[in-house]
Amino acid sequence: MSTTRVVDADGHVLEPIDMWEKYMDDREMKPLAPKFFNDDKGVQQVMFDGQTIPRGIIGLAGRNAGKPLSPETSKQRWEEQQPGGFDPHKRVADLDLDGVDGAVLYPTIGLRYCGVRNPRLAAALCRAYNNWLADFCKASPKRLIGVGAIPLQDVPAAITEMKRVVTTLGFKAVFVRPNPINDRNLDHPDYDPLWQAAQDLGCPVTFHEGGFMKGIKTVGADRFDNLAYRHMLGHVMEQQIAMMTMVLGGVFEKFPRLRVAYLEAGGGWLPYWLERMNHHHERLAWMIPGCKMRPSEYFSRNCMISVDPDEKTIPMIVELVGDDNIMWASDYPHFDCTFPGAVAEVREAKVGPASLGKILGDNATRFYGLA
Repeated sequence: MSTTRVVDADGHVLEPIDMWEKYMDDREMKPLAPKFFNDDKGVQQVMFDGQTIPRGIIGLAGRNAGKPLSPETSKQRWEEQQPGGFDPHKRVADLDLDGVDGAVLYPTIGLRYCGVRNPRLAAALCRAYNNWLADFCKASPKRLIGVGAIPLQDVPAAITEMKRVVTTLGFKAVFVRPNPINDRNLDHPDYDPLWQAAQDLGCPVTFHEGGFMKGIKTVGADRFDNLAYRHMLGHVMEQQIAMMTMVLGGVFEKFPRLRVAYLEAGGGWLPYWLERMNHHHERLAWMIPGCKMRPSEYFSRNCMISVDPDEKTIPMIVELVGDDNIMWASDYPHFDCTFPGAVAEVREAKVGPASLGKILGDNATRFYGLA
């Protein structure tokens, strides 16, 4: 029997409706924190920073859990979502049901914090979420693995919060969105102190796309209103742009020990994207002077990517890129997850036992620094 520890590299929690009231420490900012309310038609909505969030976040966020989606899904109330998203004990029971030893946890509503215009509010929201998540993980600290939110709107505040969640809360990484914040791409010099701090602290930085909100520039949002179109485009293309920006923009050249992961975008595009970056480096190196090595070499040294459990392209990625930089991720309990059955889907990948062990948990254990 295999002794590989099975690690879900990207699962999600669902923030309780009263979380911000209980955990926000900045009283002046608390009125701008997320609030759920019923509109004049009796439909539940959520608002924060003066914006009503598009309806899809409530009905689709934690609805799947093995149930089919339908137009009625969007009518479901937030508190009626998958119980394992809110309750750590029920989450552990769901991990047992699916054969998962440990789950690395990301937010749901908190994926939109990067769209907040007020840096002070963004920092307060991150602190509140991180403190709540730390309490959530205390129920089973070896199996519930926290990743901290940091406010890119204010780089010094982001560094402060990163140091706090790693040294005080015991989190294994921090996450940000791949999108440009305040018109800064990820290779902007303003971010250099953040990358330096993450490298010095040995803290992995992960990139996770999320929902839509004014103030977040997302691929496809300028031309499509259809949520399906925008979701399909944004999650993949924002990660492609983020990877390209950091590789060609010289971030990994300046910070060779920085570890990053690009999550929830699938992996089938990776071989093509690395080949395309290599080709541009060969032909246009004078235009990207910060990129000294072949882009694929930076990826191998500095980066991880997550794949969906049922991706048919996993063998291709292993063959063309290798098996050291791939982790699987469930996206539990969001609408496009498989539950139960995600681990069984990963095990069906047509790769050798050594590669399967790395994808199931060895790579995530190494990347996140898990015992």
